[in-house]
Amino acid sequence: MRIECPHCKASGTINDLEIPDEGRYLNCPRCKESFQVKKPRRQMTSAYATNTCPSCGYSTCCEEVFDQCPQCGVVVKTLMEQRFAQQAQQREHQTSLGQIHAAPLAPALPTGGSKYLHSDPDPVEKKPLLTLAGFGNGFDPVAAVGWGAVLVAVLLLAIGLKGVLHYHGTDIQLQLSEQSLEPVSAWQVFWGYGFWPWVATLFGGAVLVAAFGFLQRQAWGLQAMEGVVLAAVVLVPLYELAGYVVWIVKSIAPPWWAYLVELFSVLLISSLCVVPLLLLVQYLRGDRFNHRYRNG
Repeated sequence: MRIECPHCKASGTINDLEIPDEGRYLNCPRCKESFQVKKPRRQMTSAYATNTCPSCGYSTCCEEVFDQCPQCGVVVKTLMEQRFAQQAQQREHQTSLGQIHAAPLAPALPTGGSKYLHSDPDPVEKKPLLTLAGFGNGFDPVAAVGWGAVLVAVLLLAIGLKGVLHYHGTDIQLQLSEQSLEPVSAWQVFWGYGFWPWVATLFGGAVLVAAFGFLQRQAWGLQAMEGVVLAAVVLVPLYELAGYVVWIVKSIAPPWWAYLVELFSVLLISSLCVVPLLLLVQYLRGDRFNHRYRNG
């Protein structure tokens, strides 16, 4: 783009990619004055203008559109016209093959008018609800993340439902009260033995719903998947911290170094779970993955 100093009217050019969306300040080499340069918003110049390149997946991540990709240089209109032409040729080829194979089997049309001449509409291809076909032509990141989430959801549901079905609050309360000098309340029993099984069951159901929408490439599926991953980032450290507190309450005068060992174990396990989850969130928010998720 062409720029001009508002003080001395000196002019020059600068690459649009060097200017961020919020603009930047430049120093005039002639008068040494500073002035702001704003990135021009390109208006849609044709029906093929877009903000995401259909060839390399480059995206402006804003309302700015382009007719020629600034990264790979492909002309969007030319690329789309070539794809339309290829699709038209494929349809014509399939139609001609269908006519050749159907000609020997076609019965003679009875006479009596045009009421015998009719054609059935082309069958509409239905998208399967859940399929493993995404791995048929190589690695599919959407299918990998989606089916991985299904596996995690099944494990959480199995663990949570097992804990819920085996939770008998009254029996546990009586047993703990006999072993303790002070009576144990029902709330203490629930927080210690019944709370996390319910959390695992409900969270497993949420992960399963998110995975279903994600595998279907629904508009809400990607946001739901990011939501359950971020929720797991919070729940895993809370679960480990709760176990650490329960250990402190139940332990009888452990040495001082035992507290450090247990705390180190909590931090290690939490980091081993949280770091991959945060990396997964960044991957789901990437432009390439979003382009793959939207366009299949």
